[in-house]
Amino acid sequence: MPDSQIMGGSGLFEPNLEDWLQRPEQAFEHWLAMQGFRASTATVYGAMWRKWLRWTGERKLALPRWQAHHIGEFLDDGGLEKRHRYRYARLIERVFHHLQHIQAASHNPASRAVRERLAEGDNDPTAFLAPAEIEHLIVLLQVPDGRQGAHSTSATDWKASRDAALVAVFLGAGLKVGEARVLTLEALAPDCSRITVPRGRQGQVRQAVVLPFAAGVLRHWVALRATAGTQGGWLFPANITGRAMHAASIYRRIEHWLDGAGILSTRRDRASPQTLRNSHGALLIEQDVPPQEIASQLGMRDVASGWRLVQAYRDWQARLAGHPPARAAE
Repeated sequence: MPDSQIMGGSGLFEPNLEDWLQRPEQAFEHWLAMQGFRASTATVYGAMWRKWLRWTGERKLALPRWQAHHIGEFLDDGGLEKRHRYRYARLIERVFHHLQHIQAASHNPASRAVRERLAEGDNDPTAFLAPAEIEHLIVLLQVPDGRQGAHSTSATDWKASRDAALVAVFLGAGLKVGEARVLTLEALAPDCSRITVPRGRQGQVRQAVVLPFAAGVLRHWVALRATAGTQGGWLFPANITGRAMHAASIYRRIEHWLDGAGILSTRRDRASPQTLRNSHGALLIEQDVPPQEIASQLGMRDVASGWRLVQAYRDWQARLAGHPPARAAE
């Protein structure tokens, strides 16, 4: 049946709420045609919307279930730069503004994602922690003297240990926020030296190697988690009852932890879980790990992404030294 016959609404081609729920791709195309965008812009927006629909479809997330943290996870999974993250968030926001005219009570997850800074990412160019900052964090993450509640199961120490373990998986294993929040206890190797990271498509997984300093932090967290009687199977629950953490909460907790560590007060650029993930890549680069292995470790879509990260790190080093970045060989 042609789209013109299945679309309802006040106009011949205007999609109604049922169209958006049942046929979001076709509904978007009709909505897009009514916006008066240039053909090139409409083509880009159409590709963006289809990519978002593929991501939500792989996770069986129908439109009514879309939440702000889903948008944040999608943007993290795509490894998008700041301007592209905002463009995605604003596009989804515009769609939901339109839907609110159709159904006044509908929510707008993209507006919330913007408010909660899930669409920010890191400023371009790619941000890394300085070597001294990484060394400082690694020292703080160590737990042999009980500084993170090794002998206590109070709520404060429980949360401090969980947050340190989150920092450890970003800096020490290169995970994304969307990956960390859905990890279960079974994902950890017995010695915490590897993490089985689920991926969206066809249930694919990868084995992320955990650097030794981070493995120790994870072992400590798992032991304290068990001693405290934490319920459920999430590796990083929101509280002792086992409730899952939201992505926005992870961003806030990491920012709070880094602030307490004295990192944020000394930086011009903000630091986020993505900064820690980038810095994990930097640690691998400094160990002369080949770009293709870096791409595999970080769960990147292709080997070229590994090469781009290496180049971004070299450019960042040049800027840090006060030199203009060298142009990549053609």
